[in-house]
Amino acid sequence: MFIARSIAPAEAAITRGERRNRRGHAWRGQRWAWCLVLAALASGLYIAYLHLSQAQPENSDEANILLMASDMAHGNVLLHGWNVSDVPFITTELPQIALLTWMFGLRVETAHIAAAMTYSLVTLTAMALARGGTTGTAAITRMLLALAIMIAPQPGIGVFVLILSVGHIGTALPVLLTWLAVERYGSRPWAALLIALLLAWALTADPLVTVIAIVPLALVAAIRREWRLVAAAAAGYLIALAAGHLVSALGGYAQQPVPYAITAPATWWWHARVMVHGLLAMFGAYYVPGPQLNGLDEAIAASHVVGVVLATWAALATARRLFRRGRGADMISQLLLAGIAANLGAYVTSTLANASALNTREVAPVLPFAAVLAGRVLAGRVLAVRKVGGGAAATVIGLAGVTLGGYCYGLGVHAAAPAAADPYAQVEAYLESQHLTHGLSGYWQSSYITVDTGGAITLRAVVAGCLQPYQWESKPSWYAPSKAHPANFILSDTRPGYFQLFRPAGATLRTLKAWYPHAERVPFGGMRLVAGGITYDYVIHVYPADLMAQLPRVRAALQSVTAPCG
Repeated sequence: MFIARSIAPAEAAITRGERRNRRGHAWRGQRWAWCLVLAALASGLYIAYLHLSQAQPENSDEANILLMASDMAHGNVLLHGWNVSDVPFITTELPQIALLTWMFGLRVETAHIAAAMTYSLVTLTAMALARGGTTGTAAITRMLLALAIMIAPQPGIGVFVLILSVGHIGTALPVLLTWLAVERYGSRPWAALLIALLLAWALTADPLVTVIAIVPLALVAAIRREWRLVAAAAAGYLIALAAGHLVSALGGYAQQPVPYAITAPATWWWHARVMVHGLLAMFGAYYVPGPQLNGLDEAIAASHVVGVVLATWAALATARRLFRRGRGADMISQLLLAGIAANLGAYVTSTLANASALNTREVAPVLPFAAVLAGRVLAGRVLAVRKVGGGAAATVIGLAGVTLGGYCYGLGVHAAAPAAADPYAQVEAYLESQHLTHGLSGYWQSSYITVDTGGAITLRAVVAGCLQPYQWESKPSWYAPSKAHPANFILSDTRPGYFQLFRPAGATLRTLKAWYPHAERVPFGGMRLVAGGITYDYVIHVYPADLMAQLPRVRAALQSVTAPCG
């Protein structure tokens, strides 16, 4: 009896230990299964997005970023001697692309790799933030809702804005990571410092972070009386400001000012229409019956309207609780909605919206923010349908599955499109055949051809008015005269279109012709009949001099001419 009583507790202890071991093995098995699923998803998304990106031709925006990244990879970490754009990307995408140029080389294809990588990371991070602290079916539902909204941007404007090169979509990544930190560690004593550093990291790379993260955090945290987070927002801004001054003091890059100004209210309606066009393309839902889309593309675009409806529903539901705190008021959803509203409001009312829908890259973070918002706000409503039971629940779940499957199918169809042709293969071959290796051109031709030919042909961008150095994403050292490699020609691109047309001012060409009467004018490429005769795709003006040495003289000669010298 004594022995039996002694053995029983021991057996019970062994049984409890076995149960714990089994649960541990099961948990580890589930964890590895999740890792495999996420790895497969990440690989699939990256491959699809790489093909989507390759279907869009690159341009000198991407080429200049590659040149900056390559310079950074070779030790110029602060980009000494560079005039960058109004967004330096110095702490986010430039280090990423510097690594990629080291791995894959300085070539145009590297820009596609970087773009696909960035959008895949943004999508996966959005899914993680949508999940929040949930587990099981709730977590899966939240993540799938976010994925469905982001999975397939529309070829054309949607891909251009999201999966072509660096841009504000990449800025969404550190902001989403910051909100993950707010959710998981916001109550910790050291959380304010972590959040401030994350915000400073993002803001140093992109001034848009002030609009989509700094101001929303300060506002929402003040409403909720979470003063440590208000302090974190302020500290993040000050740290980024100090970092900018430090870069300047150390002789780093020179940043262009953001071309932002409030426009008259009469323009806002048109700006809103442009914005809606771009947003629908990002959602994959810009539906235009007619020759713009074929039947399948129309069906795919129409199906993505569901994602727009879900995102709008989630935003309206969150807006009702925007000024609440405590139970039922999800701070992350409030931050996302505030960021969306601030981004759209700043865009519609400003000069940034004066351009075409291509410029809706300024509101690219709205897509992942809206996707996360939909996952966090609507998953509970979707799961509640299961309680209804019967055919209604099965119908809703079936429709959801079919919709997501359709989105994946649409992504596959568009990813299967052939890669875009090299836009300057013809001109590159011609210049090489004529031994023209150093010259001047417009912005869109210059660095693309330089990178695409591996520097065999080196073109430097000048303004059309009087051939002065282009200050956007360039180095002043590019325009130094060289006896070894004189820039002895100007490439004009007469093809219509935003990314092609470059015609030097007539007054400039006449001035150079007067100085060099024996200069050659060589038209070539495809011919088009237009009013007044035949127009060729390209015209090359060849001079017996180094044009770099003549740029100051050209400027002085044209000071009284109305053509802008830039």
